[in-house]
Amino acid sequence: MNGLMLHCGGQLKSKEEVFAVPIPEATSSYVPLPYESFVTRIEKQLTVEGIVIKEERLALAKNGQRLFGLMQVQMPGSTVEDYGCVIGLRNSYDKSYSSGLCIGATVFVCDNLSFKGSQVTFERKHTPNMLRDLSWIITQTVATLPVQFADQMRCFDAYRRTEISDAQAHDLIIRCYDKGAVNVTDIPKLLKEWREPRHPEFSQDGKTAWRLFNAATETIKGDLWRLPLRTGIIHDILDQELGFTSASSVEKN
Repeated sequence: MNGLMLHCGGQLKSKEEVFAVPIPEATSSYVPLPYESFVTRIEKQLTVEGIVIKEERLALAKNGQRLFGLMQVQMPGSTVEDYGCVIGLRNSYDKSYSSGLCIGATVFVCDNLSFKGSQVTFERKHTPNMLRDLSWIITQTVATLPVQFADQMRCFDAYRRTEISDAQAHDLIIRCYDKGAVNVTDIPKLLKEWREPRHPEFSQDGKTAWRLFNAATETIKGDLWRLPLRTGIIHDILDQELGFTSASSVEKN
């Protein structure tokens, strides 16, 4: 994870800067979740589960009112060398979205990130009950991460084994556009990445779903706040085309 490419006014910040953002006053219907409580509870529970944080990045937007973070983690017993597990977290003080946590992957050769939409592991609005339930929600969520990452590994293996034609790739790209995963201006860039990958590793096995997946994630990377939704759509479209079914699913709360 060489660094986060941030759009939408987001800026990479230290923990001290993130934790120093003033916390809004609570109301009868809104209880803010302090950034420090959210991040540190996740870190502590990862340690309990034997999951090692290899790198952590935090970013703020809208004058500190929105937080997005990434943690690259090492799962117990994991031996994967070309991609790793990433946890995405988000929180806000301006009520723009609920607190959430999701699992994804980073491909080391290109630093591309992806999140499977079905793996958003929890979301809670900022209410008094959310604060009461936070500890057990995080405990329950983190305990599922090894299973979820194993599911991601099976997905990537399926992509690598599956060859696709140019006609299939073109159709899949348009389906990604129709579903909002890519913009119309992204299409020429995505086609170029498919035809002539900038990273030679994606050409070695010929034209596969893995090659198209990385062409898509290479094209859209940088818009961090929309990335979980966009990459989730790409996963869904490819999984449907390949007939790949996740071995596990996590219920949204």
